[in-house]
Amino acid sequence: MNRRVVITGGPGFGKSSIIDELERRRYRVFHEVARQIIDRALANDAQATPWNDVMDFSNKVLEDRCAHYDIALPRAWSFFDRGIPDIAAFMMADGIKIPEYIHQACMEKTYHTVVFITPPWKEIYANDEARPQSFEYAERIHDAIIKSYNQFGYTLLPLPKISISKRADFVLKALGIFE
Repeated sequence: MNRRVVITGGPGFGKSSIIDELERRRYRVFHEVARQIIDRALANDAQATPWNDVMDFSNKVLEDRCAHYDIALPRAWSFFDRGIPDIAAFMMADGIKIPEYIHQACMEKTYHTVVFITPPWKEIYANDEARPQSFEYAERIHDAIIKSYNQFGYTLLPLPKISISKRADFVLKALGIFE
């Protein structure tokens, strides 16, 4: 069984907080690489942001997500803040044709068949320098994520709008992991 588990959803809907909680509980986690790339680009006045050069940015995200995928042990539980199909979703949301090599990576580097998705939650959504998009754009990303993961054969399981700790409990219980 593939134990590489994705937690996804539109930006600002709470997935990184769940990943942080799982890490606090000593599970192996892989943090959102897109956020790290954006933060580095902003700090260095670089162009590798999704709003300046979407293809360069997407390629950097793909490289980092593939590296994380490759070092995660398939038999040990690992939790990912977004997966490779998220790259395709962001491109779809912006009307960009998905390159064949990204499609191929989505087909070759697979995750646990159940993918957890955070639903739109306006009460917790917040903008910052690395997340300048509107809530409406985040909802559009959410819809594209659903399409992308469905296209690649995953079952999406929405996370309830409850506390971070209870969301982490929900994930672990749904996977049959008991603490």
